Amino acid sequence: MTARDWFDRAQKEGFAIGAFNVDNMDIFKAVCLAGKNKKSSVMLEFSQGEVSYFGLKNIVDLTVNARQEYGIPILLNLDHAKSAEDCIAAVEQAGFDDVHFDGSDLPFEKNVEETKKVVENAHKKGLLVEGEIDKISTLSEVHNEEIDLELLKKSYTDPTKAAKFVKETGVDILAAVFGNVHGIFPVQPDLDIDLLSKIREAVPSCFLSLHGSSGIPADQVKTAINVGKIVKVNLNTELRVAYREAIGEELSENPEEYASYKLASDVILAVAAVVENKIDVFGSAGKI
Repeated sequence: MTARDWFDRAQKEGFAIGAFNVDNMDIFKAVCLAGKNKKSSVMLEFSQGEVSYFGLKNIVDLTVNARQEYGIPILLNLDHAKSAEDCIAAVEQAGFDDVHFDGSDLPFEKNVEETKKVVENAHKKGLLVEGEIDKISTLSEVHNEEIDLELLKKSYTDPTKAAKFVKETGVDILAAVFGNVHGIFPVQPDLDIDLLSKIREAVPSCFLSLHGSSGIPADQVKTAINVGKIVKVNLNTELRVAYREAIGEELSENPEEYASYKLASDVILAVAAVVENKIDVFGSAGKI
C-alpha cells in the first residue's frame, strides 16, 4: 500500500498514522519495534536538522532495511522543510513517501508559489506533499514558561484561507493549527475542535495532519481524529523526553560503561513503550 492508500484507509476507518521524529538510531529502532509489536504501520520523519545528522541517502537506506527487518509498512516523511529545494532533493533521492514544505514564514502568495513547485515535482514521482500556512508555534522541547493563549490563537488556521491554499497549490495534506503547538508546556492549550470541524468542511478533498501532539490529552487527540478525519499525527518531544530520561538512568546505573550500544537495549524499550501507547491512542494498532 502507498502512503495515499494508508491515509485513505485511515480516513475511512477513523484512525491516524503516527508520524514519529527520529534524531538517533535508538529512537529509529524504538519506533520500528513499537510498530511491529502493535501490528501497526508507522511513519518515520526527519526534520532538516535530523537530515543533516543522518544524511539523506542514509535515511532512505535505513528505512528500506527496516521495512525488511521489522516486516511492517514504514512510511518516510521529510518534516518541516523550509525550502522547496530541500523537498525536491528528497523527491529526487527516491524512497520518500511524503515531503512537508513548511512555507509558513513566507507571505501567503510566495508560500503558494513555492508549494506549487514542490507539488509539481513530487506528484510526478507519485509522492504526497504536505503544506502549511500557519506557523505551528514554539520549539519541540519542554517549556517552563506558560504559553500566551491569546497570541497562540492568532496563528490558528482560517478555514477560508486554507481552502484557497489547497485549491491553488494542490497539496495532499494540510498541517492545520487549532490549538496544537510544538513542545510540552506546564498547561497545554486545549484543541479547538469546533475550528477543526470548520477546517475539515473547508477542505473536504485534502488530508489533515495534527502536528505537535506531545502533551495533548489522549481524549482530545482521539476527538480530533474523529471530527477532523485526521490521518497523520506528529510526535517528537515526548520521544526525546523518554530517550533523555532513559539514557540518563542507564548512565547513572552503569557509570563505568563506555560502550554506548551496551546501554541501548533498555533505552529502546523505554521509547518504544511511548510509541506503543501513542499507536493505541491514534487507533492504528492491529491494522496490518
